[in-house]
Amino acid sequence: MSYKKKRRLNVLAERLRPGLSESERKFLDAAELGDESVVRKVLENDVVSPDCEDTLGRTGLDLAILSGKESLVLYLFGKVSGPKVHQGLLCAVDNNRTELCEILLRHQIYRRRSVETDVYLYMDDTEDAQNNQPPEIVEKDIENQGATKVDKMLKEALMRAAIKNNFQIVQMIMLRAVSLEIPHDYFCSCRQCIDDREGDYMVFCNNRLDTFRALASPAYISLTEEDPIIACFHLSKGFKRLQMIETENQKTYQELDEQCQAFTLGLMDNCRSSDDVKCILSGASTRTTFSDDEDSSKDQTFQLNKGDSFPLLSLAMRMEQKRFVGHVKCQAQVSELWFSGLQMLRYLNRFEYLMLAIPLGILLLPIFSLVYVVAPWSKVTVLLDTPLMRFLSYTCSYLSFLIVICLCKLKFNTIWLSIACDDTSLFAYILIGLVFLWIIGLIWEEVKQIYRAGAEDYLLSIWNLVDSFMLTFLLASFTLDVVLPIRIRQMIHHFQPTMNASGNLLSMTMLPLCYSNDVYNMSTSYQDCQAPATLAMMAEWSPAWVPDPEFLSDVLFSAGIILSVSRISFIMPANETFGTMLVSFQRTFFDLVKLFAMFVLILLAFTCGIAGLYAAHACQTDSFKGFGGTLFLLVWSLLGFGPGEAPDLRHDAPMTSLTNNPSRGTMVVALGYILYGIYVFAALVVLMNLLIAVMSNTFQEIQDERDTEWKFVRTELWLTFIEPGCCVAPPFNVIPTPRDLCALIKTMRKFFRRLFRKCHKPKHRCTKRERSLKKLQEKIELEEKQYTARQNVMCSLVRRYILESEREKIEEGEDAAEDKLRRLIENVANKLDERIDLIEKNLQTVEDNVNNVQKGGMNIQTMQKSEIDLTQTLINTHEGYQTMVKEIWEDGKAFRETKMEAIRAMRDERLKLIEDMKAAEAQALEDSIIDVYDEADFIPRTTIN
Repeated sequence: MSYKKKRRLNVLAERLRPGLSESERKFLDAAELGDESVVRKVLENDVVSPDCEDTLGRTGLDLAILSGKESLVLYLFGKVSGPKVHQGLLCAVDNNRTELCEILLRHQIYRRRSVETDVYLYMDDTEDAQNNQPPEIVEKDIENQGATKVDKMLKEALMRAAIKNNFQIVQMIMLRAVSLEIPHDYFCSCRQCIDDREGDYMVFCNNRLDTFRALASPAYISLTEEDPIIACFHLSKGFKRLQMIETENQKTYQELDEQCQAFTLGLMDNCRSSDDVKCILSGASTRTTFSDDEDSSKDQTFQLNKGDSFPLLSLAMRMEQKRFVGHVKCQAQVSELWFSGLQMLRYLNRFEYLMLAIPLGILLLPIFSLVYVVAPWSKVTVLLDTPLMRFLSYTCSYLSFLIVICLCKLKFNTIWLSIACDDTSLFAYILIGLVFLWIIGLIWEEVKQIYRAGAEDYLLSIWNLVDSFMLTFLLASFTLDVVLPIRIRQMIHHFQPTMNASGNLLSMTMLPLCYSNDVYNMSTSYQDCQAPATLAMMAEWSPAWVPDPEFLSDVLFSAGIILSVSRISFIMPANETFGTMLVSFQRTFFDLVKLFAMFVLILLAFTCGIAGLYAAHACQTDSFKGFGGTLFLLVWSLLGFGPGEAPDLRHDAPMTSLTNNPSRGTMVVALGYILYGIYVFAALVVLMNLLIAVMSNTFQEIQDERDTEWKFVRTELWLTFIEPGCCVAPPFNVIPTPRDLCALIKTMRKFFRRLFRKCHKPKHRCTKRERSLKKLQEKIELEEKQYTARQNVMCSLVRRYILESEREKIEEGEDAAEDKLRRLIENVANKLDERIDLIEKNLQTVEDNVNNVQKGGMNIQTMQKSEIDLTQTLINTHEGYQTMVKEIWEDGKAFRETKMEAIRAMRDERLKLIEDMKAAEAQALEDSIIDVYDEADFIPRTTIN
């Protein structure tokens, strides 16, 4: 026999293996029905192995767990082998059998002790402890860093329980000192990760996904994390990162991200008072202890900042937890702080009222700011120190700043030139000083923000970058406007150039602009745009590559004023409509950037193709002259300004071809029109419509989540002014107040006292040290008190969440109870029919045996007696099943009669409706009657003989 034929026969023999025997089938059916007596009898006869499996790989213990028979599970618990017990535990975990999991965990395979220390790590069964039965010793696996086999089995069960989100089973397993380990980074280069990745990549990915599913489970987070909310924030941020790395599992990580966010929202839903919400948002959940290496390795960007009013909310803002920030209870606390002290100004939450308040604020807030500068302890400080008034003050100040710099640069532009004159007006100095004071005030605000938030957090905000560039451009522009006239004035005084005035040469000591019109009869306003020839002068400097300072100033001002006016959009989130539009604009702008690469690709492709086609006809075309001309024309065509006759050629100009064939031009024009048309179609029709579709999709997504998106950007705006800061806006914030002077004097006094103090007695130093230690102790006690209060609140929220989750599971089970009952009745009826057939068959067998007994001797009579006893037992069982079926049938019959009575009543009502000519209501009632008929027909048709 050939090897190929032998292998084929072995494969067929494996596929044609016989199924279960009659005894094994009887054993498994009895385990599934929970018939403990049959199971005991079959196993006591030693005809079936307790570890036998059905076609689905389920053992008798698994089927007993599914049936929920606790006594049967206890019996099989000591019969099956260790691996089957672990399989049964996993089955119990998958089916949420909490009591059975507790029984199975008592098996000795889940007991362990360390070989080195010989100390029992866990002892659960008191009877075994009294009998001095030691648990099984499982040696450590050196390759897995000391993890025992028991740990592996318990971690597998813990992972499944966490994925099922069963709080009780997770807690039960974790009490055995087992926890899950966070998977290594996806790009980890350790030996274990490399071996797993190269061994079986699918298994490697599945293990990571299962571990992340367990780590993101609310049950596991609640029982392992000191602060579940912060842990969910970090998990959510990690899942968002993994979505971009493991794109094949993007949907799974997105679901886990939503699960973590839903858990944080569930915890916030269980807050019953404002104190609970404030305690949670305070974020004071860490003790003053030494941090672990794992904690120190975390990204410092996403750590709590204790200087914030709501550190946890600020952390959620940085980690883009929009649903948490937009939660109604978080928004209530932020709104309370925003309108604190001025509840009547809630009307300003409407955008039209805000627009009406700004002109009034431009007139009144400078007066209030001056009062604060003069008397910072007055009642005006209480008004100005509220977040809403700080917002209005900053808004009015910023709008005033824009008005001033626009007037100063566009309307009164000659004041910058008048600096070069000897008799510069006081108005020019005041206006220029005010501009620079305002810019310095804005820069001082940015410096304080960098000092308070840190450079890294400061650069994460796009608005902060806009402010930095805006102030840099404006400061550089106005500095050049001041320095340039002064420098030119110095040069004129030094060199004293000559000027032709009415045929006379005069020695100049200042700019022509500074001379009086009456003396020289020269216009200095240039309103007619005609400068006299005598005023024509030009400044030159070296090196030549240095740009014109005046031109550079104008460029910087243009960039700065564009950013300044665009920065007004920071007040848009104050209104829901404009705030949503601002978010839509930002998101659609990013979509444009994403599609810009496709535009560039098509543009370069057609530019190179068309430029190469018209290379020999560069003199005959005005449109496609080389790469630069072709690129310029195609860019304008993309915007709709390209001429339609661009591919045409002029035949009166020469070609730069070797052949100079006249027929070449016709083919070039034809191909040019084709390429130009394809480009216009691809760029304008396809890509533009694609861009519009993407923008529409993004806009629709934002509209679907407009409440969350708007509240997120509004909270970002509010927190900017809620955090502690200066009460007055620029330029008044750079003016020192009496309070600042007092603080400076106190600081100087302390400095000089320490510098020139004499030696004190040791007793005084000890007393001072004791006072410092006492203050430190009070601070530690206060932090400990805050920590304890927050932990108590967090524990209460977790308990409430667990109770609510269990209640929801029960309600879901009640909804499906009717369907489960129907399936159970049908299953029991089928099993009873099979048992009745089996009993009838056994009765026939008994009758045959009785006939044989009458022909036999005493041994046959003894066998007959045993068979009669067995028959009597079967008959009793049959009667019991018949009685149960009759009861079930009577219940079903009563249910049907109840439904029939309801149908009769509905029919009578339907007849009345027909008599009242209400056909539509009668038809609706007829549909209800049909539905009631369907509900009444669920009774199983079990025949009882």
